[in-house]
Amino acid sequence: MKARKLRELLGDPGYIISQGEDDIRIGSVYCTDLISVNKKTLKVKYALDTSHEGRKSLRSEVLQSIWDTLHRLIETGKIREIIGGKDIIENPFPVFTARYGKLVESVTDKYGWPNVDDDGILMYDNTHFPTKKAALKRGIEELSARIISYNRMIGEYRDKLKETIRGRQESGIKRKELRDRMKHLSDQDRRCPFPEMDNQQCHNFNGGECINGIECPKIRTEE
Repeated sequence: MKARKLRELLGDPGYIISQGEDDIRIGSVYCTDLISVNKKTLKVKYALDTSHEGRKSLRSEVLQSIWDTLHRLIETGKIREIIGGKDIIENPFPVFTARYGKLVESVTDKYGWPNVDDDGILMYDNTHFPTKKAALKRGIEELSARIISYNRMIGEYRDKLKETIRGRQESGIKRKELRDRMKHLSDQDRRCPFPEMDNQQCHNFNGGECINGIECPKIRTEE
């Protein structure tokens, strides 16, 4: 993205101009996407426009001017050139960052936040560095932290799964033991001790059978 070119076309309004994942942004240190343009739809959005009023929601003349200029660039098609291009920087300084596990090299005219590289990427002090070594060191630290976090999550899920399996196995064993015991009882002992209760009241009734294997009068009645 040609962030410096866009700054020039906007009349250098004093805002930070940068490129996001899905949009180009004009904003401040507190809200970098105060006004944004979606790269695909080219829809212009004001971050504080909660009532969806569009330009009417802008109270600042500077922001109104930015809004109008962006729409003119969209109408003429020049915004595509800005989105798809890169700034040409005289006397460039190399800058490095680790992105998605890869070392990415670009250039800038000034180090440090809130400046951007030649592709309009905002350079944070803990993500962009003047040397490959510093960028790689940071990238390795981030990946190592992610691996540790993922391994911790996997361990927690594994423990929960073991507990679930163990609980089901223990439940199955207990139910089998109860059924085995019931087989040795007389018919008189196997009868339900709570014949006056219906299925909704009986806590032992589950899915059409008594979980203890006792002969249920309710089932006999339904049959």
